[in-house]
Amino acid sequence: MAEKHLIKDGKTKRLFSAEREDQLIIEFKDVESVFDGEKKAKFKNKGALRNDITKTIFEYLGSYNIPTHLIEKISDKEMRVRKLNMIPLSVIIRNVAAGSLCERFKIEEGAELKYPIIEYYLKNEELNNPLILESHAYAFDYATPDEMKHISRLASKINAVLKSYLERRKLKLIDYKLEFGRYQKQIYLGNEITPDTSRLWDMLDEDKLDKEHFSFENNRAEKSYQEISQRLIK
Repeated sequence: MAEKHLIKDGKTKRLFSAEREDQLIIEFKDVESVFDGEKKAKFKNKGALRNDITKTIFEYLGSYNIPTHLIEKISDKEMRVRKLNMIPLSVIIRNVAAGSLCERFKIEEGAELKYPIIEYYLKNEELNNPLILESHAYAFDYATPDEMKHISRLASKINAVLKSYLERRKLKLIDYKLEFGRYQKQIYLGNEITPDTSRLWDMLDEDKLDKEHFSFENNRAEKSYQEISQRLIK
């Protein structure tokens, strides 16, 4: 195996080169970073749990012909992925009112939304990751109109598949973040889907298992991750 080289050391992940130029190796760190890195929570097996949860969810989405960057898990904390040309947008899907949506529109937390809301945020920390419209995306050349339509369709399909999958495991999908990129002229789902990037509530005892609930208590964070992992990974 060729020696891997560090490409990027981020807040929660490291990216390494792979044997093939069109692939990467992702290493999930044990640290969790929230509020733009101002607060961090860490426990021993965090990276391995993120790796397993993402692998499980991406493989399930793949069974519904949803293309993801996942190729294979190669170690406890590492996976081999397709090297995507990432589109600089965070796609937020909201099924239930929570977090900033309640603050912006003065809606009671927990209110069921009649239709899922799909929001687009520009990934630019200098601009505080602003909310944008689809037309901004293609006016500023972040993505073409056809790509934005395709991303919207993919996001809606992912939401339908993932909501049903999680509900069968007694987890309610409140809201979550998706990221997409280009590979061989197609759009693929990238990054990760874990409790770090989603808000999940327990349908059995109405507990909140999302990162806002456990960010400041490491013991609670580990228990929440373990609970979610056990329900998803049989």
